[in-house]
Amino acid sequence: MDRLTALLLTLIASGCLPVAYSVCIAAMGMACVLENLNMLTDGLQTLRQIQPTVFYSIQVRMLRLPNNPSGAFLIRAAEFVDKLEIMVFREPEFHILAGTNLSALSVFEAKFLKRLLIGDGDIALKELSVYSCLLDRIPGTIGNLPLLTDLSFYRCAMRNVSLNAFRKNQRLKSLDLSYNEIDTIVPINAADGNVTLAIEYLYLASNRLQNLDMTAFEGLPNLSMLDLQYNNLVKIAADRTITWANMEMFDVSNNQLSTLDFQWLSAPKLKRLIMNNNLLELLPQRLRRFPNLQLIAVSYNKFVGIDLAPLNGLPMLNSLDVSSNPTCRYIRSSRPVRLPMLDTLYAEFCALNRFNTTGIDLPVVSFISLAHNNFSTIPTLGQTFPSIVSFSLFNNPLPCALLNARAELILSGKLILGPPQDASDCPTGSTTIAPSFRLCCKA
Repeated sequence: MDRLTALLLTLIASGCLPVAYSVCIAAMGMACVLENLNMLTDGLQTLRQIQPTVFYSIQVRMLRLPNNPSGAFLIRAAEFVDKLEIMVFREPEFHILAGTNLSALSVFEAKFLKRLLIGDGDIALKELSVYSCLLDRIPGTIGNLPLLTDLSFYRCAMRNVSLNAFRKNQRLKSLDLSYNEIDTIVPINAADGNVTLAIEYLYLASNRLQNLDMTAFEGLPNLSMLDLQYNNLVKIAADRTITWANMEMFDVSNNQLSTLDFQWLSAPKLKRLIMNNNLLELLPQRLRRFPNLQLIAVSYNKFVGIDLAPLNGLPMLNSLDVSSNPTCRYIRSSRPVRLPMLDTLYAEFCALNRFNTTGIDLPVVSFISLAHNNFSTIPTLGQTFPSIVSFSLFNNPLPCALLNARAELILSGKLILGPPQDASDCPTGSTTIAPSFRLCCKA
């Protein structure tokens, strides 16, 4: 029979369990649910009776096998399905034998898994995911999967990762090693010659990286996205230029970086640079090396003020977020800056009381949010930036008299101060600028 698209297995146990004759129950998503499947007796017959033109997937609640639910079982399962998900796996070894004709395999809750052994031979796997395991290194036989395009070892026990392990996986595009214990990335050995990998998406979030030599990724010229969130990074640097011609997103959020110098990086297509929740006090220099940058995010850092000057020379920058810098008191530019495509600027939840627009040219900006700050005056954003549609000063200590004087600006929707309030919601005072339109303010 033709193979179904997926087989979803919940391996509750692999020992001797009482099982009844399996009955296919139709479920959501065109799924066939088998409460029990006994591969020792009538399991094969049951699977053969399931029509692929009726059901999209098979879900097995309880499976009985004569031995380890991998190896030969994967070959047998591939007679009926194309993709296999094992929800609970309780063995210390997982085997993928030559002749396995699955295209995708996922193993969840593999809390006892220490070894993944892959045979040398014809294996069709393109996607392999292993979750919550005890693997402490990339399996040495991973190169026996030459068709592999997507690989995940998520929430396992890996510490040192050698990119040499993937030298034979020349079709590998996406590699997810998030939530491990990785503290070292070993680059491709120069003694092996000029070997490059095809990896485009690399996820290394939630590991233990601290001082990262970016030359470790020199053999990944096709990188489009690098995720380094939630590590312990205090420094990222390289002693020579690293070129990522296709890099579009670089995320170093939630680390301990106090400075960032991108002198080492050539990434002409970089669009999104995410640096939230670090220890930065200044915008990084040399940003003009990335002329296609569209988004810069530096919220939750240690800025005492925002100097926009380093952004000059970014013709495509569309959005800037500097919010949640609680010690940041001003926005200015120490030299003239022109951002011809900047559309939105977010500077919320800071301590801002000044926005000096001198030398700042934002010809198409449409929205600026200064909500939750310390402004006691209304900055001249509407006059300075004629393209602006609206700007927010919600939850700032603006005097009531000032709101009354600028009621027209507020009622037009250009100055946003939030929805109408009750007097009881305004501990420092309130004013009514129109019938049934009361706003909090500083009396």
